[in-house]
Amino acid sequence: MEAIREGERLKYSVFVAEKKFDVEVIELSPTQFEVVVNGKRALIEVSRSLEIKAKASEMAKKEHRRVEKAIKVPMVGIVTKILKKEGDSVKVGEAVAVIEAMKMENQISSPFEGVVEKVLVKPGDKVSSGDTIMILS
Repeated sequence: MEAIREGERLKYSVFVAEKKFDVEVIELSPTQFEVVVNGKRALIEVSRSLEIKAKASEMAKKEHRRVEKAIKVPMVGIVTKILKKEGDSVKVGEAVAVIEAMKMENQISSPFEGVVEKVLVKPGDKVSSGDTIMILS
């Protein structure tokens, strides 16, 4: 088995009975992961008891399935501006919010492309490192 880490993504090459499977694991939130095996995608949710739940119907959907993408803040701070609203398109690297930390304003950029499905914070909210502030689909 080979493993390669690329930021939030883990890529594996797994061999079973001399057959190769390319596996990619993408962390969407602390309890939600997207797993891609040879191009087939599935959402995996891990509950508090660490029981893994995979929805078989999602494994069957290939091309047209929507995947939630969680935008997280990398620092403790206070939300000062929300730059995108629900329904807005977002490109990779585009600023979606501004967080004040240590008297400096820091733009939070999206690591994903998508459409804002839900904004989870508002100006004045305190956030901690790793908190999800926005979900894209």
